Amino acid sequence: MQDFLAYTVLGLCLGSVYAIAATGLVVTYSTSGVFNFAHGAVATFSALIFWQLRFDWGVPAPIAIFLTIFVFAPLIGVILETVVIRGLRGTSEVTRLVTPIAVLLGVNGAATWIWFRGGSRNIVPKKFFGGSKVDILGQAVFYHQLIGVGIAVVVAIALYVLLFRTRMGVTMRATVDDRTLLMLNGGRPDRMSLFSWAIGASLAGLAGVLLSPQQGALQIFALTLLIFDAYPAAIAGRLRSVPLTYAGAMVLGLSKLYFDWASDAGQKWLALRNMRNAIPALLLFAALLLLPQDRLRGTIVSRTRERFHVPTMKQAVAWGGVLIAVVFMLQTLMSGSAVISLANAMALALLAISLVLLTGYAGEINLAIFTFAGIALIAAWQFDVGPGGLATKESLSVPAILLSICVCAIVGGLIALPALRLRGLYLGLATFAFGIVVYQLVFLQTAPLKADIFGWKFTINFYTTGSLTMPRPDWFGIDFNDQRNFLMLMTVFFAVIGIGLIALRRSAYGRMVVAMKDSPAACATLGLNVTRLKLSVFMLSSGISGLGGLMWACQQRTLPNNNGFDGFQSLTLFMIAVVGGIGYVSGALLAGIFLALLSVVMPNIWGKLGSDYPGLHWLFVSVFGNFTKFVGPALIGIGLGKNPSGIAHQIMEGFRPYRRTPVAAAVWAAGLIGLWFLAWRGVIGNWTFALIVVASAVIVPYVIKAIFADRFEDDELAINGEHLDQIGLGREFRASDRAMLDSALGITSAAAEAEVHHVPA
Repeated sequence: MQDFLAYTVLGLCLGSVYAIAATGLVVTYSTSGVFNFAHGAVATFSALIFWQLRFDWGVPAPIAIFLTIFVFAPLIGVILETVVIRGLRGTSEVTRLVTPIAVLLGVNGAATWIWFRGGSRNIVPKKFFGGSKVDILGQAVFYHQLIGVGIAVVVAIALYVLLFRTRMGVTMRATVDDRTLLMLNGGRPDRMSLFSWAIGASLAGLAGVLLSPQQGALQIFALTLLIFDAYPAAIAGRLRSVPLTYAGAMVLGLSKLYFDWASDAGQKWLALRNMRNAIPALLLFAALLLLPQDRLRGTIVSRTRERFHVPTMKQAVAWGGVLIAVVFMLQTLMSGSAVISLANAMALALLAISLVLLTGYAGEINLAIFTFAGIALIAAWQFDVGPGGLATKESLSVPAILLSICVCAIVGGLIALPALRLRGLYLGLATFAFGIVVYQLVFLQTAPLKADIFGWKFTINFYTTGSLTMPRPDWFGIDFNDQRNFLMLMTVFFAVIGIGLIALRRSAYGRMVVAMKDSPAACATLGLNVTRLKLSVFMLSSGISGLGGLMWACQQRTLPNNNGFDGFQSLTLFMIAVVGGIGYVSGALLAGIFLALLSVVMPNIWGKLGSDYPGLHWLFVSVFGNFTKFVGPALIGIGLGKNPSGIAHQIMEGFRPYRRTPVAAAVWAAGLIGLWFLAWRGVIGNWTFALIVVASAVIVPYVIKAIFADRFEDDELAINGEHLDQIGLGREFRASDRAMLDSALGITSAAAEAEVHHVPA
């Protein structure tokens, strides 16, 4: 009983810190409608600032705390709201989810660049604020833990009074409900949003400072995950109730400490030694499924700035053939290392293409894409390679691939089944929680699982050695261990799946999926079985991700159990896929290319330049290289608010002159083929070939417009890239639009008709 009381005291202390972090999430969401996925990154960055002040520069603890909590952390919140959050108005919920993910990755990358380039930081002492402690019910409790309990109570009461009992709080909540109405009543929504994000960031910084002593050493992602543990408390309060959030935080803290007490700190239940780290994710999943769902604020936006065009089947087949031909031509020119980089890009694109169906078409969110890749890897490895497996082969067989696809589809269906009533943010959090649970209980499980089903005994090996080596296929006498052959195999897979997805999108099933994305209620009213439709989309997408994950595993060959399965790589891939253009198959291809470029190719290029020019090594490697590696992907995601339709949409618009002038496009393509032949024969260098291709892709469209100006007269009907069908949707209806329509319908005078072409945009 004494131990139980002691663990209760510690659980309340831990829950109090979670309450501080969770209430910060509630403040930002209830006043902006944006779930701050970067909350943990802000806490981590603040903890590192405190470490810098307190332990590296020797600033006294009270001054360091004051500067961290009341100066640096609020400043981070103000910068985020001003630079990032304001650009998300009028965007879809997916965009409003992806941008904070980009901020999360960017802040963590910047922290890694600043503090961890030369190794780990010094151990943070348990006596974080000094050696003073007090004995409570036989348990030694440090003063900083008691301070956390007191602050949590004060923060909960103060925020409740602020949000629900003051005029300022009403104004802050009205900011997200109806900005226009608030402004008509004399409110200043920008100022209130700025104030709320400053408060949220300050609370995140306070939670980071109080949680960091539990690590023993400052680690970026470990501390970020500690803040992620507070998510169940915020969901328990349905992202608006401060008292319920506080109660959820107490349940969360007590659950973790009671598990320690029951398992004797993990010594009795060795098989579940990772369960403690999975408890917050399990509670998050339970809270999402069991609690009544509050209306997500993002659903009030009926018109968004995202625009996705569906290609015809002829275009899809043609571009699929072009992709295969282009990759074949490029790999003949590339060195071995370049081919590996391109193969990595194609493997990641195969993973990202499953999100085109799920998120781009159906509007659902999966933040555990690499979890399904790991499940496919384990299933195929167990079937073909693993001891006690079913086949024990040295190459990847077709039955193993089919098994992996089916297993992933079934798992996706099982996850979607209880989550059928969830949408948007809640669904994304549910899949993210699922990924964390699987990572803790499956991928980190090193003990083999022995089973006996109807007398058939077999052993399932997850990661008994800490890594798995995946063989590549050996089909039709083709050696796919050769990197170039395997690259072409993945390219063919991508082209076939892409054509299939476009065919699905243009089918009756695809139209139902898009209708479900627009309005599930309207679909149900018209007699569509939304439950069955959502379940089928999840299963199809999960099966595609299983195939993509298997190809990715074959490309990597040897995969340790912490290689992307912890959730952060899933967040990165989801972010880049949305940036590339989540509604386009080409957007998935761009996502794979961007990830490969930013993670491998660009750092190698900067390293090569640093070696070639030793005097500028600090600039190329220390500045450009680290910036590209740690911050580059995040900046791409942060800029999504300015172009929510993705980069693929911009590229398609840029290639419009080629589509309107087939002869000119054919001449340009023939010229590129001729250049490739010269590069293949060694007449010109590869860099020369690449530079000419890029330059021509940019310059030739302008030349075509100048030569064939008459074919682009209808572009005068578009203003700022918005065509007739976007008037009144993408922007307000103007007098110039009326004059243009009257002219097109022939109901205007000649003078007015002449004036149409001179009306300012």
